Amino acid sequence: MTSNTRCSDQPTPATSTQPHDLGTLLMLIAQGWQIESPVLARLSWAQRRSGELAYHIILTRAAQRSLVVIPSGPAIHHFLDDLNIPIT
Repeated sequence: MTSNTRCSDQPTPATSTQPHDLGTLLMLIAQGWQIESPVLARLSWAQRRSGELAYHIILTRAAQRSLVVIPSGPAIHHFLDDLNIPIT
């Protein structure tokens, strides 16, 4: 079975039903999304009481922009460090 789905028919990261994690981010980058610098480290919306941080990453592709929020952890922090993407 062949799919005729165009890129514009694909959901943007913000509307995706997948949980956002490093694997999802890597998949989106493979699909042509690019990380816009800087990445923001802010209190997680879901964990405001615990004080846990989340990385707020703006992705761009063509004329689209989308926000992906990934919980803080060593893997995402090292990934951003390896790419020399500033975190503010």
